[in-house]
Amino acid sequence: MARQIVVEHVDDIDGTPIVEGKGETIGFSVNGIDYEIDLSAKNAKEFHKKLDHYIDHATKVGGRKNRSAGTLTSADEVKRKPARRDRDHMRAVREWAQEQGYDIGVRGRIPTEIADAYNAAH
Repeated sequence: MARQIVVEHVDDIDGTPIVEGKGETIGFSVNGIDYEIDLSAKNAKEFHKKLDHYIDHATKVGGRKNRSAGTLTSADEVKRKPARRDRDHMRAVREWAQEQGYDIGVRGRIPTEIADAYNAAH
């Protein structure tokens, strides 16, 4: 039996479905707290319009910290994995890589090449 998982993005303001490529994920910070909101093109335009008034009077104190806002696609769910993996998983990747003959240290970042090979094998 085949299984198909369908991901539907909805506007966080009004709950309407967002057609692929017609919405935006917007990241912003207020009082040191980071927020992210998914909006349809219409609501994103309204959000930017309202915020522009305050931005015009504010002082920029740093560069962009978060990934740039972009259009929503069905692949976004895959991209939203936690950045930090658990130790057991990392240990398993390292053990597998050593068994396969890869030169990998016991600490530090796992090279993309090795992570991709591990994922392809599992």
